[in-house]
Amino acid sequence: MHMSKHTIGLLLIAVVALGAMTGVAAAEGDLGVTVDDADGEPTVTVTENGTAVENATVNVSVVDPANESYAGASEYTTDANGTVGLSTPEEDVTVNVTAEYENDSTTTTIDLEAPDGLVIDVESTDGEPVVTVTDNDTAVENASVNVTTADGQNVTYADEGDYETDENGTVTLSAAEEDVTIDVTATDENESVSTTVDLETPEGLALDVSNTDGEPVVTVTDDDEAAENASVNVTTADGQNVTYVGEGSYETDENGTVTLNAAEANVTVDVTAGYENDTVSTTVDLTVDGGEAEDQSFGQLVQDFIDRLQDREGGIGAAVSDFVTENNPGNAPDHAGSPSGPDDAGNGSDADNGRNAGNASDGPGNAPDHAGQGNGNDGEQGPPDHTGQGNGNDGEQGPPDHAGPDGDDGDDTKEDDTDDADDADKSGEEGEDGAEDDDDDGNAGNGPGNGNGQGNGNGPQN
Repeated sequence: MHMSKHTIGLLLIAVVALGAMTGVAAAEGDLGVTVDDADGEPTVTVTENGTAVENATVNVSVVDPANESYAGASEYTTDANGTVGLSTPEEDVTVNVTAEYENDSTTTTIDLEAPDGLVIDVESTDGEPVVTVTDNDTAVENASVNVTTADGQNVTYADEGDYETDENGTVTLSAAEEDVTIDVTATDENESVSTTVDLETPEGLALDVSNTDGEPVVTVTDDDEAAENASVNVTTADGQNVTYVGEGSYETDENGTVTLNAAEANVTVDVTAGYENDTVSTTVDLTVDGGEAEDQSFGQLVQDFIDRLQDREGGIGAAVSDFVTENNPGNAPDHAGSPSGPDDAGNGSDADNGRNAGNASDGPGNAPDHAGQGNGNDGEQGPPDHTGQGNGNDGEQGPPDHAGPDGDDGDDTKEDDTDDADDADKSGEEGEDGAEDDDDDGNAGNGPGNGNGQGNGNGPQN
């Protein structure tokens, strides 16, 4: 196949044109520009095929000039290293950076951030405050720190004064003894920064008593941490007529707690905790959980009480004795009266000059209803037949026949009762009429029972 000279010429022109175009594209693709914003000092670098380009033109402009500004927005020329140093921005800003070299150019967009500069921070304001000074996020050693109490307060801070930061850029202050506001200023070289901080008194040793209507639980903490092996002393508060069975000294466990005995009666106690040269106290009202004691036998109550005393320091004998004495169900309440019975069940001499002593319902020793009353000659009731009737003349009830004859005066009659016996004789003769006059003559009643005779009066009875 033979091509004409004209065709060959056209092909050569096309090849040359394609090669030229390829060379231009390669040249344009080899020019590069980068921006390094390390340490707040932006640096622009221009390269061509990986080699630094000296005398390249660099143009820096703000993307949004209506809202942002940058003092370093300008035109620069790269040095022998292909770099240009830009100024540190005073505030964050977005810029376009364009590099031009031998009819070739390239552009990049970057966000420049203002450095933090000198910064001061105060932490642990409710404990021992720690002041930290940094410059562009780097710890500043040997920076000066000044601490003063803020104006307008009635308190002062014990650690007012001047300090110097250590290799970590920090200063540790003392915990505030009371809530206070302070001013803290840090200075490094020719730059300074200040802040105002509220310091709070740390909680320190704290005491809490829960479950006061059951087995109380005492919890001791130090700066919100459980205080193990803290001493706990429990006493009954003054001015009470009861004592708390859980009085004594205790020591907290690994959880900072002590479990006490349940109160046997409503009582107020004082609780004091001691830990590392610090003490704290509180007063607590303990109450009885109603109904529990009523459902248990007395023996079970005593056993439970002894079980609760096992962890108590010292002997338990006195406490057990007091508990038994105070809680023995055999102790009669005050309203039950004396063992001898109700107050109004006294002897005949106590009431109405003996008028009512002969009544069967008035006191112990009275004969039962079927025994009858000791009336004289005409009494409708009397002792059983085998006991014999008393002598109507002297108003006495005689012994049984086998016991021997009655005496004229009666074995149970005293000389000073002669007049009363005569009166009784008259009453016996008068019968029913004499019974109506018993208010005047009086019922027998020199003691418990019915009159002078055992169970039978000397005169008519009601």
